[in-house]
Amino acid sequence: MTRSINELLDEIRRLGAEIEAPETSASDRKRLEARRTELRREAAAISDRLRHPESVRAEIDLIERRLAELEAMLISAGYSEKHLHRTVQDPGAYRYAINRRIEDNHGEEIAELRLRLEHLRSGTADTTP
Repeated sequence: MTRSINELLDEIRRLGAEIEAPETSASDRKRLEARRTELRREAAAISDRLRHPESVRAEIDLIERRLAELEAMLISAGYSEKHLHRTVQDPGAYRYAINRRIEDNHGEEIAELRLRLEHLRSGTADTTP
């Protein structure tokens, strides 16, 4: 049974009020939050299908640009790493530490952006003119 977007939004608001209620137990709160997250995904999928194709393309461009910015922050292997053998010094030691820190700080954002990009490109969101 399909529901309208308004019914979904009303249900999301109702769940939010239940979650915020002081008498809601921790276990109930977790269950309600999981249900609200599920409904939010459903509402987002409906709204994506109704979006104008140019809007979807613009979002794809923005996501690709942000991913390129984040990936440009990573340090690639230098000449000495690629062509010389390791000796006493490890020429990539700094690169590994810096890249690991960047991935720690931005890894969740990168994963979310890639997931959103996959969703938009999958055809779930209509991109045909």
